[in-house]
Amino acid sequence: MKILLALTLGCCLLSCKKNISIPTCVQNRIDSALAKPKGTLFDAVAAYNYKGKEIYLYTPGCCDRFIEAWDSNCQYLFSPSGGITGCGDCNHSDFFTTAKFIRMIWEDPRP
Repeated sequence: MKILLALTLGCCLLSCKKNISIPTCVQNRIDSALAKPKGTLFDAVAAYNYKGKEIYLYTPGCCDRFIEAWDSNCQYLFSPSGGITGCGDCNHSDFFTTAKFIRMIWEDPRP
């Protein structure tokens, strides 16, 4: 009986997913993207630590659009990449060498 209880408890602990909260405004932006045709706003959101702050990088679907960095209050910060020049706003060229990827928050699941 103890073995069965231990196995059951072990399976429950291993199968539990870590519930990661994201700021409400980030979730609201994701919901807005899902309400529009795929690629209209952005296709993915990733969290990064940049200069000691957690920021959210919104990646567009295609075509010379800026990759945008926003804070947890959904205030636009800068664009580290994208656009016709490829350097975004060209003011944060160190982003991809200094920022630390934390986790992927969301990727559009639609085909």
